Amino acid sequence: MSGMFTATLGEAAQFAGRRFVRVALLPSLVFCSLLACVALVAGGQRPGAVLATWTSLPVEARALLVGGFLTAVLLVSALLDSAQSALLRCAEGYWGRIADRSLGRFGRRCHLLRMLRCDDGPAQHLYPPRSRPHEVRPTRLGNILKAAELYPQLRYGIDAVLVWPRLFPLLPDGLRGALATARAELTALLVRAALSCAFAVLGAGCAAARGGPPALLPCCLWGGALLAWASYRGALNAALVYGQHVRVAFDLHRTDLLEALGEERHPGPDAERERWKRICLFWHRGIPTDHEVPPAESPRTAPGVPDARTGPGISLTQLGLAVAAVAGLVGALTLHV
Repeated sequence: MSGMFTATLGEAAQFAGRRFVRVALLPSLVFCSLLACVALVAGGQRPGAVLATWTSLPVEARALLVGGFLTAVLLVSALLDSAQSALLRCAEGYWGRIADRSLGRFGRRCHLLRMLRCDDGPAQHLYPPRSRPHEVRPTRLGNILKAAELYPQLRYGIDAVLVWPRLFPLLPDGLRGALATARAELTALLVRAALSCAFAVLGAGCAAARGGPPALLPCCLWGGALLAWASYRGALNAALVYGQHVRVAFDLHRTDLLEALGEERHPGPDAERERWKRICLFWHRGIPTDHEVPPAESPRTAPGVPDARTGPGISLTQLGLAVAAVAGLVGALTLHV
Protein backbone atom coordinates (compact mmCIF):
# COMPACT_ATOMS: atom_id res chain seq x y z
CA MET A 1 0.00 0.00 0.00
CA SER A 2 2.60 2.49 1.06
CA GLY A 3 4.04 2.77 -2.45
CA MET A 4 1.89 5.83 -2.95
CA PHE A 5 3.14 7.52 0.20
CA THR A 6 6.73 6.32 0.38
CA ALA A 7 7.23 7.18 -3.29
CA THR A 8 6.66 10.83 -2.39
CA LEU A 9 9.03 10.98 0.56
CA GLY A 10 10.82 13.90 -1.07
CA GLU A 11 7.68 15.98 -1.53
CA ALA A 12 8.86 18.37 1.23
CA ALA A 13 12.37 18.77 -0.18
CA GLN A 14 12.10 22.56 -0.06
CA PHE A 15 11.80 22.26 3.72
CA ALA A 16 14.51 19.61 4.06
CA GLY A 17 16.72 21.56 6.48
CA ARG A 18 13.97 22.41 8.94
CA ARG A 19 12.42 18.98 8.56
CA PHE A 20 15.70 17.24 9.43
CA VAL A 21 16.12 19.34 12.56
CA ARG A 22 12.56 18.77 13.70
CA VAL A 23 12.12 15.14 12.69
CA ALA A 24 15.55 13.66 13.38
CA LEU A 25 18.07 15.96 15.07
CA LEU A 26 16.13 17.28 18.07
CA PRO A 27 14.53 13.91 18.98
CA SER A 28 17.96 12.25 18.71
CA LEU A 29 19.47 14.88 21.00
CA VAL A 30 16.78 14.30 23.62
CA PHE A 31 17.10 10.52 23.26
CA CYS A 32 20.89 10.47 23.73
CA SER A 33 20.69 12.94 26.61
CA LEU A 34 18.11 10.83 28.46
CA LEU A 35 20.16 7.66 27.94
CA ALA A 36 23.24 9.41 29.32
CA CYS A 37 21.27 10.56 32.37
CA VAL A 38 19.96 7.04 32.95
CA ALA A 39 23.48 5.63 32.71
CA LEU A 40 24.75 8.15 35.29
CA VAL A 41 21.85 7.57 37.69
CA ALA A 42 22.13 3.79 37.34
CA GLY A 43 25.84 4.05 38.14
CA GLY A 44 25.09 5.82 41.42
CA GLN A 45 26.47 9.18 40.27
CA ARG A 46 25.10 12.28 41.98
CA PRO A 47 24.74 15.55 40.05
CA GLY A 48 27.24 17.34 42.27
CA ALA A 49 29.83 14.61 41.86
CA VAL A 50 29.31 14.51 38.10
CA LEU A 51 29.77 18.28 37.85
CA ALA A 52 32.91 18.16 40.00
CA THR A 53 34.37 15.39 37.88
CA TRP A 54 33.56 17.31 34.71
CA THR A 55 35.24 20.50 35.88
CA SER A 56 38.33 18.57 36.97
CA LEU A 57 38.86 17.06 33.52
CA PRO A 58 41.35 18.71 31.15
CA VAL A 59 40.02 20.66 28.19
CA GLU A 60 41.09 17.97 25.73
CA ALA A 61 39.13 15.28 27.58
CA ARG A 62 36.01 17.43 27.78
CA ALA A 63 36.26 18.26 24.08
CA LEU A 64 36.62 14.55 23.31
CA LEU A 65 33.54 13.66 25.37
CA VAL A 66 31.46 16.43 23.81
CA GLY A 67 32.61 15.39 20.35
CA GLY A 68 31.72 11.77 21.02
CA PHE A 69 28.27 12.74 22.29
CA LEU A 70 27.59 14.95 19.28
CA THR A 71 28.80 12.22 16.96
CA ALA A 72 26.36 9.78 18.55
CA VAL A 73 23.53 12.30 18.13
CA LEU A 74 24.37 12.83 14.46
CA LEU A 75 24.61 9.10 13.81
CA VAL A 76 21.20 8.48 15.37
CA SER A 77 19.78 11.43 13.40
CA ALA A 78 21.19 10.12 10.11
CA LEU A 79 19.84 6.66 10.84
CA LEU A 80 16.37 8.00 11.56
CA ASP A 81 16.39 10.25 8.50
CA SER A 82 17.29 7.37 6.19
CA ALA A 83 14.85 4.93 7.83
CA GLN A 84 11.69 7.02 7.50
CA SER A 85 10.22 4.88 4.70
CA ALA A 86 10.94 1.66 6.60
CA LEU A 87 9.48 3.17 9.77
CA LEU A 88 6.29 4.18 7.97
CA ARG A 89 5.90 0.73 6.41
CA CYS A 90 6.40 -0.87 9.82
CA ALA A 91 3.76 1.41 11.35
CA GLU A 92 1.37 0.49 8.52
CA GLY A 93 1.73 -3.21 9.29
CA TYR A 94 4.12 -4.45 6.58
CA TRP A 95 6.23 -6.70 8.79
CA GLY A 96 7.37 -9.53 6.58
CA ARG A 97 6.05 -13.02 6.04
CA ILE A 98 6.73 -14.54 9.45
CA ALA A 99 5.35 -11.68 11.55
CA ASP A 100 2.45 -11.20 9.16
CA ARG A 101 1.28 -14.77 9.71
CA SER A 102 1.23 -14.38 13.49
CA LEU A 103 0.99 -10.84 14.84
CA GLY A 104 -0.34 -9.45 11.55
CA ARG A 105 -3.17 -11.97 11.44
CA PHE A 106 -4.10 -11.10 15.02
CA GLY A 107 -4.12 -7.36 14.24
CA ARG A 108 -6.21 -7.75 11.10
CA ARG A 109 -8.80 -9.78 12.99
CA CYS A 110 -9.05 -7.11 15.69
CA HIS A 111 -9.52 -4.34 13.16
CA LEU A 112 -12.02 -6.35 11.15
CA LEU A 113 -14.12 -6.58 14.29
CA ARG A 114 -13.82 -2.84 14.87
CA MET A 115 -14.62 -2.04 11.25
CA LEU A 116 -17.80 -4.13 11.35
CA ARG A 117 -18.98 -2.31 14.49
CA CYS A 118 -18.07 1.17 13.29
CA ASP A 119 -20.67 3.45 11.71
CA ASP A 120 -20.42 4.08 7.99
CA GLY A 121 -19.51 7.76 8.46
CA PRO A 122 -16.37 7.43 10.59
CA ALA A 123 -15.44 4.10 9.01
CA GLN A 124 -14.78 5.59 5.58
CA HIS A 125 -11.89 7.63 7.00
CA LEU A 126 -10.58 4.99 9.41
CA TYR A 127 -10.91 1.73 7.46
CA PRO A 128 -11.13 0.39 3.91
CA PRO A 129 -14.65 -0.28 2.60
CA ARG A 130 -16.50 -3.19 4.12
CA SER A 131 -16.74 -4.73 0.66
CA ARG A 132 -12.95 -5.17 0.75
CA PRO A 133 -12.12 -6.90 4.03
CA HIS A 134 -8.90 -8.27 2.52
CA GLU A 135 -7.55 -4.69 2.41
CA VAL A 136 -7.65 -4.28 6.20
CA ARG A 137 -4.21 -3.69 7.72
CA PRO A 138 -3.11 -4.92 11.18
CA THR A 139 -2.57 -1.36 12.53
CA ARG A 140 -4.81 1.68 12.84
CA LEU A 141 -2.31 3.86 10.97
CA GLY A 142 -2.16 1.41 8.10
CA ASN A 143 -5.95 1.34 7.83
CA ILE A 144 -6.21 5.13 7.78
CA LEU A 145 -3.69 5.44 4.96
CA LYS A 146 -5.20 2.48 3.10
CA ALA A 147 -8.62 4.15 3.22
CA ALA A 148 -7.10 7.32 1.72
CA GLU A 149 -5.36 5.32 -0.99
CA LEU A 150 -8.53 3.44 -2.00
CA TYR A 151 -10.68 6.59 -2.12
CA PRO A 152 -9.78 7.71 -5.69
CA GLN A 153 -10.14 4.17 -7.01
CA LEU A 154 -13.62 3.73 -5.56
CA ARG A 155 -14.83 7.19 -6.58
CA TYR A 156 -13.15 7.74 -9.95
CA GLY A 157 -11.53 4.45 -10.97
CA ILE A 158 -8.05 5.94 -10.38
CA ASP A 159 -5.14 3.80 -9.27
CA ALA A 160 -3.64 6.14 -6.69
CA VAL A 161 -0.21 4.45 -6.71
CA LEU A 162 0.16 5.11 -10.45
CA VAL A 163 -1.47 8.53 -10.65
CA TRP A 164 -0.22 10.25 -7.49
CA PRO A 165 3.41 10.86 -8.64
CA ARG A 166 2.02 12.38 -11.87
CA LEU A 167 -0.65 14.45 -10.12
CA PHE A 168 1.48 15.89 -7.33
CA PRO A 169 3.58 18.28 -9.52
CA LEU A 170 0.34 19.82 -10.84
CA LEU A 171 -1.05 20.68 -7.40
CA PRO A 172 -1.13 24.35 -6.32
CA ASP A 173 1.49 25.55 -3.87
CA GLY A 174 -0.99 25.86 -1.00
CA LEU A 175 -2.11 22.25 -1.20
CA ARG A 176 1.43 20.97 -1.69
CA GLY A 177 2.52 22.90 1.38
CA ALA A 178 -0.35 21.44 3.41
CA LEU A 179 0.58 17.93 2.24
CA ALA A 180 4.23 18.49 3.11
CA THR A 181 3.34 19.81 6.56
CA ALA A 182 1.01 16.90 7.32
CA ARG A 183 3.57 14.39 6.06
CA ALA A 184 6.36 15.96 8.15
CA GLU A 185 4.14 15.91 11.25
CA LEU A 186 3.28 12.25 10.67
CA THR A 187 6.95 11.32 10.23
CA ALA A 188 8.06 13.30 13.28
CA LEU A 189 5.52 11.60 15.54
CA LEU A 190 6.48 8.14 14.26
CA VAL A 191 10.15 8.92 14.93
CA ARG A 192 9.30 9.99 18.47
CA ALA A 193 7.34 6.79 19.01
CA ALA A 194 10.25 4.68 17.76
CA LEU A 195 12.76 6.54 19.94
CA SER A 196 10.46 6.18 22.94
CA CYS A 197 10.31 2.42 22.43
CA ALA A 198 14.09 2.30 22.07
CA PHE A 199 14.51 4.34 25.25
CA ALA A 200 12.16 2.03 27.16
CA VAL A 201 14.20 -1.01 26.14
CA LEU A 202 17.71 0.48 26.41
CA GLY A 203 17.00 2.52 29.51
CA ALA A 204 15.43 -0.40 31.34
CA GLY A 205 18.27 -2.66 30.23
CA CYS A 206 20.88 -0.20 31.48
CA ALA A 207 19.06 0.17 34.81
CA ALA A 208 18.84 -3.58 35.22
CA ALA A 209 22.47 -4.17 34.26
CA ARG A 210 24.01 -1.44 36.41
CA GLY A 211 21.65 -1.86 39.35
CA GLY A 212 20.50 1.68 40.00
CA PRO A 213 17.59 2.81 42.18
CA PRO A 214 14.64 0.35 42.21
CA ALA A 215 12.30 2.92 40.67
CA LEU A 216 14.58 3.61 37.70
CA LEU A 217 13.71 0.50 35.69
CA PRO A 218 9.89 0.87 35.82
CA CYS A 219 10.24 4.62 35.20
CA CYS A 220 12.24 3.99 32.03
CA LEU A 221 10.02 1.18 30.83
CA TRP A 222 6.65 2.71 31.62
CA GLY A 223 7.71 6.25 30.75
CA GLY A 224 9.02 5.14 27.35
CA ALA A 225 5.89 3.09 26.67
CA LEU A 226 3.64 6.01 27.62
CA LEU A 227 5.54 8.43 25.38
CA ALA A 228 5.43 5.92 22.51
CA TRP A 229 1.66 5.51 22.93
CA ALA A 230 1.08 9.28 23.02
CA SER A 231 3.25 9.83 19.93
CA TYR A 232 1.47 7.07 18.03
CA ARG A 233 -1.91 8.53 18.91
CA GLY A 234 -0.72 11.87 17.56
CA ALA A 235 0.50 10.12 14.40
CA LEU A 236 -3.03 8.77 13.85
CA ASN A 237 -4.43 12.31 13.84
CA ALA A 238 -1.68 13.45 11.48
CA ALA A 239 -2.46 10.53 9.17
CA LEU A 240 -6.14 11.55 9.10
CA VAL A 241 -5.17 15.08 8.09
CA TYR A 242 -2.79 13.79 5.43
CA GLY A 243 -5.46 11.44 4.06
CA GLN A 244 -7.96 14.28 3.83
CA HIS A 245 -5.49 16.38 1.84
CA VAL A 246 -4.93 13.44 -0.53
CA ARG A 247 -8.68 13.12 -1.08
CA VAL A 248 -8.95 16.86 -1.77
CA ALA A 249 -6.11 16.64 -4.28
CA PHE A 250 -7.92 13.97 -6.31
CA ASP A 251 -11.34 15.62 -5.99
CA LEU A 252 -10.23 19.05 -7.20
CA HIS A 253 -7.24 18.49 -9.47
CA ARG A 254 -7.60 15.14 -11.23
CA THR A 255 -9.00 16.95 -14.28
CA ASP A 256 -5.84 19.07 -14.39
CA LEU A 257 -3.89 15.89 -15.01
CA LEU A 258 -6.28 14.93 -17.80
CA GLU A 259 -5.68 18.29 -19.46
CA ALA A 260 -1.92 17.91 -19.05
CA LEU A 261 -2.17 14.51 -20.78
CA GLY A 262 -4.15 16.03 -23.65
CA GLU A 263 -7.36 14.26 -22.68
CA GLU A 264 -10.75 15.89 -22.92
CA ARG A 265 -12.99 16.25 -19.93
CA HIS A 266 -15.81 13.74 -19.91
CA PRO A 267 -19.29 15.01 -19.11
CA GLY A 268 -20.41 12.18 -16.85
CA PRO A 269 -18.92 10.17 -13.99
CA ASP A 270 -19.22 6.86 -15.84
CA ALA A 271 -17.27 8.15 -18.83
CA GLU A 272 -14.61 9.59 -16.53
CA ARG A 273 -14.20 6.33 -14.65
CA GLU A 274 -13.86 4.47 -17.94
CA ARG A 275 -11.21 6.92 -19.12
CA TRP A 276 -9.17 6.66 -15.95
CA LYS A 277 -9.28 2.87 -16.07
CA ARG A 278 -7.91 2.96 -19.62
CA ILE A 279 -5.14 5.40 -18.67
CA CYS A 280 -4.08 3.40 -15.61
CA LEU A 281 -4.14 0.21 -17.66
CA PHE A 282 -1.81 1.84 -20.17
CA TRP A 283 0.59 3.04 -17.47
CA HIS A 284 0.55 -0.28 -15.67
CA ARG A 285 0.70 -2.77 -18.55
CA GLY A 286 1.36 -0.70 -21.65
CA ILE A 287 -2.04 -1.53 -23.15
CA PRO A 288 -3.19 1.21 -25.57
CA THR A 289 -5.96 3.45 -24.31
CA ASP A 290 -8.26 2.46 -27.17
CA HIS A 291 -8.10 -1.20 -26.12
CA GLU A 292 -11.17 -2.73 -24.53
CA VAL A 293 -11.01 -2.54 -20.75
CA PRO A 294 -11.40 -5.98 -19.14
CA PRO A 295 -14.22 -6.29 -16.61
CA ALA A 296 -13.27 -5.48 -13.06
CA GLU A 297 -12.69 -8.41 -10.82
CA SER A 298 -15.08 -8.88 -7.99
CA PRO A 299 -13.60 -8.02 -4.58
CA ARG A 300 -11.98 -10.90 -2.85
CA THR A 301 -13.44 -12.02 0.39
CA ALA A 302 -11.08 -12.70 3.22
CA PRO A 303 -11.36 -16.26 4.49
CA GLY A 304 -12.72 -16.45 7.97
CA VAL A 305 -13.97 -12.87 8.28
CA PRO A 306 -15.16 -12.67 11.88
CA ASP A 307 -18.63 -11.70 12.94
CA ALA A 308 -18.96 -8.49 14.93
CA ARG A 309 -20.83 -10.43 17.62
CA THR A 310 -17.94 -12.77 18.41
CA GLY A 311 -16.75 -10.58 21.26
CA PRO A 312 -14.57 -7.51 21.83
CA GLY A 313 -11.20 -7.32 20.11
CA ILE A 314 -8.03 -6.06 21.72
CA SER A 315 -5.76 -3.82 19.67
CA LEU A 316 -2.02 -4.23 19.25
CA THR A 317 -1.48 -0.96 21.12
CA GLN A 318 -3.38 -2.23 24.15
CA LEU A 319 -1.49 -5.51 23.97
CA GLY A 320 1.85 -3.71 23.86
CA LEU A 321 0.98 -1.49 26.80
CA ALA A 322 -0.14 -4.51 28.80
CA VAL A 323 3.14 -6.30 28.07
CA ALA A 324 5.13 -3.20 29.05
CA ALA A 325 3.19 -2.84 32.30
CA VAL A 326 3.70 -6.48 33.24
CA ALA A 327 7.40 -6.35 32.34
CA GLY A 328 7.92 -3.18 34.36
CA LEU A 329 6.10 -4.62 37.36
CA VAL A 330 8.12 -7.83 37.24
CA GLY A 331 11.35 -5.86 36.92
CA ALA A 332 10.48 -3.62 39.85
CA LEU A 333 9.59 -6.59 42.05
CA THR A 334 12.80 -8.37 41.07
CA LEU A 335 14.98 -5.40 41.95
CA HIS A 336 13.11 -4.85 45.20
CA VAL A 337 13.59 -8.46 46.25
